[in-house]
Amino acid sequence: MQILIFNSYTTGQKQKLKNPLSAEDCSSSDRLKSRIKELCGFNDEGWHDNSRDYRLPAGEMFTGPLYVQLKEGLKQIREHKDYGKTIVDLYFPWYHCRVDGKMSPVNEKDIIVPFDTAPLHELDVLEFDDSEVPERTVDLLESYDLVFSLLRPDDIESLQRVFEVERSVPLIFLLPKSQRKAVNEDLSNVHVVETGRDLQKKLRTSNYALKGVVMRRLCEAACRDGFQVFEEVKRDPQRLLEIVLQ
Repeated sequence: MQILIFNSYTTGQKQKLKNPLSAEDCSSSDRLKSRIKELCGFNDEGWHDNSRDYRLPAGEMFTGPLYVQLKEGLKQIREHKDYGKTIVDLYFPWYHCRVDGKMSPVNEKDIIVPFDTAPLHELDVLEFDDSEVPERTVDLLESYDLVFSLLRPDDIESLQRVFEVERSVPLIFLLPKSQRKAVNEDLSNVHVVETGRDLQKKLRTSNYALKGVVMRRLCEAACRDGFQVFEEVKRDPQRLLEIVLQ
């Protein structure tokens, strides 16, 4: 079984800079390339300064509470003896911070530079056009058997062209009740598992870490009870809450 976790970027980053990649840097391709080169430690003459090289794999860049919990769950399941036939991949939706310049979702192994996450809350809806970003996102999602979305409503809205069409792969969105309207639950492959204050209290965690705790506990349950728990959740997404509260 191939499982994808689609996660939002978090503000907490290992490389804390006063001048990370900004929205203004993305205004032109030349400026973006120049700033990424600078954040990789190269000056205008091409000399490299290791102390100014801030690039990291995406999976090592983020330090927010949600990501810390999620990473712990991924670590446990990937170290399990049965891992292999079932795999769990982690991707992030936005690509401007990629060192390789590709316009596609970012895998945790892809190299990125530190960036200001605030502009992500102001993105327009991405259309199926010359950028082909939604098309690549669709191709990514449809290559998996099950997708978990930990995305914020802002991210979902910008990618709504991807999520507004019924597809074969089940999409399980972790969202509080107040944010359910971000997705179209009339689509048979779209499911919402409610997070929120009640679940937060039961799991004794913070609102910021909640979705990460849910995924960590699901991974722990798979390690303890067998990887068939993912199949159970695929058949009945609401089973996720029963599993993580056991």
